[in-house]
Amino acid sequence: MDVVALLHLYNGVRTVNGREGDVPIQAPPGTRVRVRVINTEYGLMPTWVGGAPYRLAAVDGTELNGAAQVRDKAVAVAAGGRADIEVTMPEDGSPVRIHLGGPTGVVLGSASYAASPIPRPAAMLDLLTYGTPAPLAFDPGRPDRRFAYDMGRRPGFLDGVPGLWWTINGHLYPDVPMFHVAEGDVLRMRISNDSGEVHPMHLHGHHAVVLSRDGVPATGSPWWVDSLEVGVGESYEIAFVADNPGVGMDHCHNLPHASEGLTAHLMYEGVTTPFTVGGPAANEPE
Repeated sequence: MDVVALLHLYNGVRTVNGREGDVPIQAPPGTRVRVRVINTEYGLMPTWVGGAPYRLAAVDGTELNGAAQVRDKAVAVAAGGRADIEVTMPEDGSPVRIHLGGPTGVVLGSASYAASPIPRPAAMLDLLTYGTPAPLAFDPGRPDRRFAYDMGRRPGFLDGVPGLWWTINGHLYPDVPMFHVAEGDVLRMRISNDSGEVHPMHLHGHHAVVLSRDGVPATGSPWWVDSLEVGVGESYEIAFVADNPGVGMDHCHNLPHASEGLTAHLMYEGVTTPFTVGGPAANEPE
């Protein structure tokens, strides 16, 4: 079975698929169910399972290799991120609860949906080591271009307004990097966060593979993302292939942060746009 579980807050009320409270889903014993969790909020959403072990089958729409069964660990779903949770229903007919950031969520059952909420596990599933390695279609060790995306914060002016604004590589918007690429390039990027707040970073039009976190290499399944939670003081190295020509944003998925200057762009050689930020089209960021 395939189930969509889309989380969103309306006026502070947590909803799943647009409704408040639990979403019951009929699932017979022995059925393998994939719950496609989608986080439409600005912040991190922990997801955990009560009543059965689970597998994290996919992240941001990309399958994980060698995904083993997990117990007593939560999955961190970044803002705008997706996680496919796969469970096999118990043969005794007991229900299974997929918690979406809190006690409510999707309840899978047959005879009953009386699956009491359980507290969030203290441990989080570490995708740097989860699953088994698999070959990539390109060599991230031999990139055509290298970029740095260093996030910070300092006083200054944004659109003429004084404040404490986000910076990219030490610069305030719009004086921020434009990452120039050519189609087919292998790209390697270091993302670091010394800004004092967490940032879920989102790259438009591409998936990137995580190579390392804080200098520790990834040893599990290839971990492909388009929304990556970068904690305070953390740094990641990612790699991807420039295979989608255009002008794409590379920004924080906490959209107030994006509107406060945490926005850069990936631009392909030979691709132009008639629009200018603040130009005649009134094309203002966010």
